[in-house]
Amino acid sequence: MTTLFEALDGEAQKDLLRDTIVECVAVVVRAVPDPDRPDDRLTMKIVSEVFDTFAPGIPWIDAELARLREICEDAAGDITVPVQDALLVALNRRRKEQDGLVAGKIGGHPAAWASDPQFMAFPGPILRNARATVPVWWMAWTAGMEDDGMMCVDYEDIWSYSGMDPVFAEDGTGETRKNILKRMQQVNGVVGRMVERLMREGT
Repeated sequence: MTTLFEALDGEAQKDLLRDTIVECVAVVVRAVPDPDRPDDRLTMKIVSEVFDTFAPGIPWIDAELARLREICEDAAGDITVPVQDALLVALNRRRKEQDGLVAGKIGGHPAAWASDPQFMAFPGPILRNARATVPVWWMAWTAGMEDDGMMCVDYEDIWSYSGMDPVFAEDGTGETRKNILKRMQQVNGVVGRMVERLMREGT
C-alpha cells in the first residue's frame, strides 16, 4: 500500500515536512500563440497541461495521469467561436504588453529600470523569452500536513478562486462554460479517485 505522502516525490515530501502546501496535481488549459506561426497574431492554440508532484514509477498513478491528459487533449473543442475571438483579443493584448516590457515601456511610457544595464541583465532575457498566455481554466489539488501528522487535501479551480474571466462575457449561450464544467467534472472524478485511494491506504 502507498500513502499519499509516500506517493509524492522527494522534494514535495520535504516541503510538506517544512509545513509548506504542495500542489499534488494541477490541470491548466490556456490560449497561447500558435507555435507553428508565432508571429501571426490572428492565430492561437488552446493547450492543456497536467502537472504533478508524484514520484515516477507508480504504475496506477501514471495510468491515471495519462487518463487526465487524454481527457484534456481536446479541450479546445469546448470553446465556442465568440469566446475564441475574445481569447485571441486578450492574448494579443498580453503580447502587446510583453512587447512593451521588452522595449522597456509600461503603458507605452519608458520605465526607469529599463535604462539600468545592471538591472536589465537579469530580467531582460526572461522578458524576451516569456510566452504570452491567457488562462482558459485550471484546477488544482493541494496537500498539507496537519499538526498531528495527518495529511489533508484541498481543491480549488478558476471559478471558485477568481470567478468568471472577462472573456466569458462573450459566452452568451453559456455553451462554453457548460462544456468546460463537464470536462472539469471528468477530471475531478479521476483525481478524486486517486486521492481517495491514497488517503484510504494511509489509514
